[in-house]
Amino acid sequence: MKFLFVKICLVILTLITSLNTANVNAAVVKTSDKTAQVATTESRINVNTATLEQLMTLPGIGKSKAAAIISHRQSEGPFTSIDELVNVKGIGNKLLAKIIDAIEAN
Repeated sequence: MKFLFVKICLVILTLITSLNTANVNAAVVKTSDKTAQVATTESRINVNTATLEQLMTLPGIGKSKAAAIISHRQSEGPFTSIDELVNVKGIGNKLLAKIIDAIEAN
């Protein structure tokens, strides 16, 4: 009886693991209307061309930080690397680590 219970648990864990593996390349981000949407690595936001609204879909980026990104790129020119975002007021290494998989600087 104990063996059967353990075997059933292992089968369930295997199923759950295989379902989670299918979602590895997806990240949930907040949109400006407070709903969730799935953003894959193929739909990264370009910080050099993104609008205020697009930047605000990134986790931890509200209206003021999105405006600061746009202001910085207008005054300093386009970002040559996403690491340069730490030069924007209000964006540090911790926030950059949170959004790094959802952005690009082309």
